[in-house]
Amino acid sequence: MIRHLFYKEWIKTRWAFFASLAVGAAVIFYIFTMAENRMTMLGAKGYMLSVLYDNPPKIYYSWLQYIPLLGAVCIGVAQYVPEIRNRRIRLTMHLPVDNRKLIASMALFGLMLVTILNALLFGFFEYENHALFPAEITGPVTATVINWFLASYLAYNYIGMTAMEPNGYRKLIYAVTGLILLSLYYNSVDFHGANSGSTWFLAIIALLSCPLVLFSTHRLNKGDR
Repeated sequence: MIRHLFYKEWIKTRWAFFASLAVGAAVIFYIFTMAENRMTMLGAKGYMLSVLYDNPPKIYYSWLQYIPLLGAVCIGVAQYVPEIRNRRIRLTMHLPVDNRKLIASMALFGLMLVTILNALLFGFFEYENHALFPAEITGPVTATVINWFLASYLAYNYIGMTAMEPNGYRKLIYAVTGLILLSLYYNSVDFHGANSGSTWFLAIIALLSCPLVLFSTHRLNKGDR
């Protein structure tokens, strides 16, 4: 039953996944194409110095900032919105399987898809980054972009929680709360390695948000308004 559920979720989300992957790969390719062009114009040494010592430093990877978030939003919307808009979730809840297990499996599939997308994009970014820049730059840059990838998990979980919530007022509260928490992941980058000290804290927030969809689904299943 769970295997069939995973297949159903894949049918819903496959185009969102591939589109997000294509856009993310294109943005990363653009980032490093522009960096190589600047190196050609300024010279490798001059460009490296601007990246390291300009005030503020050259944040050449800023286009990556919202790409993991965009991917998670696309996957979450493709997965949950049709369930609510077309009331498919009611049919799913009448399957001969515990509802919590069903919804947990749906959420697990979505998180797995977000993780695969993040792994591919992060791996591509790191490969290009290490090929072009020395460790003095790549280490702090990696510490910065990790928070942007963590934000995608929080966004996905709040989309699921908000979509499954039967009460419109609560939906609004959840959406506002999610946006406030997301802002913690997107503080201004004034230097490479910015906000790296808060990575563990942000990772814990993202982890704790994983079961939230079960709370909204429990309310929906009870018929709460």
